[in-house]
Amino acid sequence: MDESAQSSPGTDTALTPDGADALVDLVRRSQRKDPSAFTELIRRYERAALSIAYTSLGDADRAGDVVQDAFVRAWERLGDLNEPDRFGAWFCGIVRNLATDVRRRLRLAPRSETDVLAASAGSSESLGVVIEDRLAPDPLDDLDRREQQRLVGAALDELDETTRTVLVLRYYDDQSSKEIGELLGLSPAAVDMRLSRARQQLRQKLAPAAASTT
Repeated sequence: MDESAQSSPGTDTALTPDGADALVDLVRRSQRKDPSAFTELIRRYERAALSIAYTSLGDADRAGDVVQDAFVRAWERLGDLNEPDRFGAWFCGIVRNLATDVRRRLRLAPRSETDVLAASAGSSESLGVVIEDRLAPDPLDDLDRREQQRLVGAALDELDETTRTVLVLRYYDDQSSKEIGELLGLSPAAVDMRLSRARQQLRQKLAPAAASTT
């Protein structure tokens, strides 16, 4: 599968002009096989890559393996990248393709478990808690905290994979709509639309449970 076809127009993740220049410099140095430059690229993109892989696979170990494989593949194929400022989208395309291949091979269904955070940063929080805290107005104030997490996790499972990834990158990684769009090949407006629809869908699914406790 040609990962380069998965890249999207635009510059990398919401970088200022100076930041964009720094990214291009890192990519070009990495293309010349400078390990220190590539280590910095790993530092910049590992968290987002783990989130994307885990959202697809629902398994922290498999997600970690996919991201490692993706960095190896990127290192080997950086010479094929003609637009260094598109590294983020190009690399995340590699991650998505590898995760899809693993899921297909193992016949896994995409999942959005509420422990996504454990795959990326070792946090004890859950994605369900993070998203539930940021839904406003919140229809779950009267529900038990554990039940809130369970309900949000179940509601997340019903969203499509791209929308779940958008939610993870926004609420866990705190990325902007522009950053998310450049990683996933979406316009900022499309990201905002997915976020708005997802929040509305989550509130609709969770509100009846909240009402039943009153």
